[in-house]
Amino acid sequence: MPATVGQVLSRARRVLQEKGAGIRWTTLELLDWLNEGYLAVLALRPEVGAVTTEFPCASGTRQSLPAGAVRLLDVVRNTAPGSGGMTVMGIARASLDAARRGWHGEPASITVEHYIYEPAADPLRFYVYPPATDAVRLEIIYSVPPQPHGAAQASDGSTELLNYPDVYAPVLVDYVLFRAFSKDAEHQANMARANMHHGAFVVALGGAVAEAPV
Repeated sequence: MPATVGQVLSRARRVLQEKGAGIRWTTLELLDWLNEGYLAVLALRPEVGAVTTEFPCASGTRQSLPAGAVRLLDVVRNTAPGSGGMTVMGIARASLDAARRGWHGEPASITVEHYIYEPAADPLRFYVYPPATDAVRLEIIYSVPPQPHGAAQASDGSTELLNYPDVYAPVLVDYVLFRAFSKDAEHQANMARANMHHGAFVVALGGAVAEAPV
């Protein structure tokens, strides 16, 4: 059975020993942390928010990702008529700079051969070579965050499906519990519980454990 918002909230509330609408940790708070958890998952595993689309290039080399995108995952191929459907290869900017210092000013083409993406420096933009005409179309894969669940779903009985596959349900429970115990982080026991759940969250997503932010 597909995992639901209500199931995640219910699991978290059982650990917190909350009843009804919640006293120390309200159900609405837990829902807010679930929505926040989606973004935290996306930061470590951007492919979970993958969207594939045809992308119209702007003239020139620099391209901006579609509105709402948080990260480029891949540029697959040319799709414009006359481009031959050629695949697009990623390349390091330093390599292209060394081989063709004036590549930004070369003649524009309907067919893109390479793309350059440096997420640490500029996660919302990428470059193409040769420079694109405004007729260039590319198949790209990029990551977007999901729509948050509304306040009406703040209930153990909510049947709204999670925005991510079922395998992420335990991870999201750990994130909700990390945020819940962080609320009382001045108490050593709660800080330890927060760190435990944060560590479980990060490890499950394949990341390295660091001190939990509070």
